[in-house]
Amino acid sequence: MIIKLKVKEVRESKNISLRKLEKETGIEREFLSDIEKGKIPADEILLAEMIVIAEALDCRISDLYEVAYLEIKGFGQF
Repeated sequence: MIIKLKVKEVRESKNISLRKLEKETGIEREFLSDIEKGKIPADEILLAEMIVIAEALDCRISDLYEVAYLEIKGFGQF
């Protein structure tokens, strides 16, 4: 299973700047940018941080994730 974060996609769809998201969440803009660029793996981001981001973006936390499955021939999906 591969987890992709969609923070940037959701943020941009709501026309919210990183600066505004920083103000709304209290999370440093550089950290938010690193999350959006995939520099920080999804499993290293605190659930509390994602909840705060979801609240600031007025969305469900599940809207910030995309789950894909890796299929290996002969082994099925992972």
